[in-house]
Amino acid sequence: MGLSRLADEADQAARAGDYAAALALREQAYAVLRADGDTREAARLAAYQIAFDHLALFGNAAVAMGWLERGIHLAEEAGACAEAGWVALARALHAGDARERDQWIAAAERAADDFGDSDLAFDALAYRGLTMVEAGRVTEGMRRLDEAAAAAYGGEVASPTVSGEIYCKLMVACETVLDVPRAEQWHGVFAALEREQDVAWASAICRMHVGAIWTVAGRWEEAEQELTRSVELYDATYRALRPAACARLAELRARQGRLGDAEQLLVLSRGDRFSIRPAARVGWRRALTDSERGATVAALAEALDQRGNDLAVLPDLAALTELRLACGLTEAAAESAGVAAELAAADVGEALRGYARLAAGLVALSDADPEARGSLRRAARHFAAARLPVERARAQIALAEALAASDPGAALAEAREAAETFAWLGASEELDRASALLRSLGGRPTPAPRAEELLTGREHEVLALVAEGLSNPEIADRLFLSRKTVAHHVSNMLAKLGMRNRAEAAAWFSARATRSRLGEP
Repeated sequence: MGLSRLADEADQAARAGDYAAALALREQAYAVLRADGDTREAARLAAYQIAFDHLALFGNAAVAMGWLERGIHLAEEAGACAEAGWVALARALHAGDARERDQWIAAAERAADDFGDSDLAFDALAYRGLTMVEAGRVTEGMRRLDEAAAAAYGGEVASPTVSGEIYCKLMVACETVLDVPRAEQWHGVFAALEREQDVAWASAICRMHVGAIWTVAGRWEEAEQELTRSVELYDATYRALRPAACARLAELRARQGRLGDAEQLLVLSRGDRFSIRPAARVGWRRALTDSERGATVAALAEALDQRGNDLAVLPDLAALTELRLACGLTEAAAESAGVAAELAAADVGEALRGYARLAAGLVALSDADPEARGSLRRAARHFAAARLPVERARAQIALAEALAASDPGAALAEAREAAETFAWLGASEELDRASALLRSLGGRPTPAPRAEELLTGREHEVLALVAEGLSNPEIADRLFLSRKTVAHHVSNMLAKLGMRNRAEAAAWFSARATRSRLGEP
């Protein structure tokens, strides 16, 4: 079979969702290249494509490293060429530390410049941008990522695979620093990529990152759609990466108060590094004794020690600080808040500065330090600028507690605004805390939204069809959705209504419809 035909069939297999077949065809293409004596292209295919496929599809790290090493040695044999630049970029992806990664990105940049490979140049630009963001040079790094994404969107990048990788790097950066506006502005591009270039694996990765951003931003309906679709796409593409999407969906479930669902997803996440946050949320809320709470805090601290001090841990450090204070571990809380402050001293963006200020403010509040008010006010402003209403409201609750003794009127205003935000977003646990604080300040608690008000538009549609007696497959056909998506909507709807099964939901819907016809509330 000819080389071009193998490449075409591999692309067709990937588009059809048979990624294992696509990988087998690429391995056949590699054998043809070696037989023909084409060392350069064989090096690129082995290191940049086949190595990653084995890792992302099967989780076979040893096999992936074997292919990477084969590509490295073939590139050394081939000498200076554009393909060696692609091998260098593959080495950057698998690099063990930032210095090594920078070294290989620089090698890719030189090869792109020397041999006029624009795809390599823009891919390396995205890699460079992401490393800058992760190093605390967010403004500069995001400029490079925006440029690379614009080049891909504008047709300057020929390979759909490279375009997909550029978009994914941009969204990794957006999630790292929780850049809601940038993620929102580029999100439409990903939909266009999926329609026009059919790069399903890229859509899975991008949807996962944007879903995680929407979760923190309180846009839970949108997060649900993106993360559910991401899990589905990972099932059909690079399934070894699926645990990362499960971990992010667990965070959404934990924030929604659906602890059982979150626990099941944490099992599926198989220790993905993002699972640190939802695991701590679930562990804390399940804890019944001081010992159990202490174990949750210790597990979070240990997990963060293993992660190291990259920017993405700033929200986790703020959470660790809060939990340590709740356990009376004031010195340890001051230590984690200090680490957060050191990380946030760089150019990290509004959201991460907010987490550092929140941690500092909580520690100051525990010491009755007047500086607490200033830190918490700044935290609330940073979160507002970052468009993270849940985090802003949490900072406002802490600020209200700091103001309660000296300025009860201002405290009441902050607590009331926070409670309204929690009620609007359906954040029931946070609303309970805000309502308790409002009562202690002499204010009227903000009523929780009625159960039906928590349902999304799509969940209302699903509920109506459940009440008609339709099965999940029938609902899927009626609404042009996948059966998995319908199952997720049914599960969400039952959880929000507090119902055990479809029959209870159908009965509740019918009773509500009857009351509506009679003009009753």
